[in-house]
Amino acid sequence: MTRRARIAVAGAPSAVAFARDRVIAHIQAWGVRLGEEEHDAIKLVASELITNAVVHATGFVTVGLHLNEERLLLVVHDCNPEPPRRQVTTEDDEGGRGLALVEFLAARHGWQPTSMGKKVWAEFEVPAPASAVEGRILSKRMRVLAPYANAHVVPERCALSLGP
Repeated sequence: MTRRARIAVAGAPSAVAFARDRVIAHIQAWGVRLGEEEHDAIKLVASELITNAVVHATGFVTVGLHLNEERLLLVVHDCNPEPPRRQVTTEDDEGGRGLALVEFLAARHGWQPTSMGKKVWAEFEVPAPASAVEGRILSKRMRVLAPYANAHVVPERCALSLGP
């Protein structure tokens, strides 16, 4: 099962923290049990991609989340058609390392032009959501307990009352 969420972000730097926190809240609500490193990586990448969109584009930014049983896709849409550029930085620079961090922390990443700007994405390998794992276990147990779909079992109490 794929789960999806969309977060609208005002084009202001003050909105980045809210959007980043909503990303994490959605993932947790879906039952994904992130380790500390996974949590921090997703939070940092979300922050970087959303910040870049807010700083380099005008207007609203949209964050999309797509989760299946093994991967989380984070997509940030903005209205600036210019491709993201990785900057050359020095130790003294306060910024410019965002895309290098995304490259390091995400399993895969990239960008694509859209009719209204671009989308920049990062993909993460994540543990299956708890509900998906529990659902698969329950399904397997039910098949073992009831291997014959058309078999009907009469409860014990009813069977006793049907006797002579």
